[in-house]
Amino acid sequence: MKTNCLICIAIGFLLFYGCVEPQQFVALENRVAAMEMEKKKQVNAQTEKDKEFDSIREKMKEGIKPEDYADMKYDIKILKENNQRLQGSIEEINHNLGNYSKKDREDLEKRIERLDNAISQNYEKLVELEKYLGLEPSRTTAPSSPESTGKNAVVAESKPASSAEPGKVDGEQELYTSAKNLFDQGDKANARAQFEEFIKKYPKSDNADNARFWIADSYFSEKWFEKAILEYQKVLEDYPKSNKTAAAKLKQGYAFAELGEKANARLILNELLKKHPDSNEAKFAKEKLKSLQ
Repeated sequence: MKTNCLICIAIGFLLFYGCVEPQQFVALENRVAAMEMEKKKQVNAQTEKDKEFDSIREKMKEGIKPEDYADMKYDIKILKENNQRLQGSIEEINHNLGNYSKKDREDLEKRIERLDNAISQNYEKLVELEKYLGLEPSRTTAPSSPESTGKNAVVAESKPASSAEPGKVDGEQELYTSAKNLFDQGDKANARAQFEEFIKKYPKSDNADNARFWIADSYFSEKWFEKAILEYQKVLEDYPKSNKTAAAKLKQGYAFAELGEKANARLILNELLKKHPDSNEAKFAKEKLKSLQ
């Protein structure tokens, strides 16, 4: 598998030259792989919507009412927002590529450029469909061109949609408790919105790492494994001293396994065993590794 070979070569190269710690490159590889899988999932979803839109176009000729395709407008909006979040992740990764060796950087840049072009094309198709249906364009920012996502690109910050916010809750503990209650009740979308709001309002809170972890877990429970991997990675990168790091590693490994990426899953779980050998998560990692042989 090309990705596995690249990882092995990269780790040996970096260890020899001492440019950067191997786990940093592995983390970057994992993020790119997850983004590629998420993009593929979005393309498949859009293909299905294209078929539905074709059917709607025929019905429109017979005088279909706008209310009958209102849900399509919402679906378009969600797909565009997902595109925008992916674009922000690409810009962030591009910004950090300078820390890696030339060979590794060139390989990743090619993969990221292909992904970036695909995302831009998806966005343009969505806008086209929106115009064709006569819908008011949803307020999302168009993805930047590949040239604008280089080393000096400004990282785009994705914000949760205001429509998903179930109501304002004041106070640090109150907001966290409210979000966790929504999570426990199975209202994952509104829980995510409140957890995101919590992190934005209280970035230094002792519960900020927990909030990010629950956001990742909500995607995992919805079987959106690509997104879960990226969110667990935020726990690992933004809160390296958190007591959730071992759990984030474990669930990240599980997510890769669910996607059929056994090599990446083994890599993540073995890293967990090295860093947290005495943790409860290590026991689960050992069991999971047996099934990945």
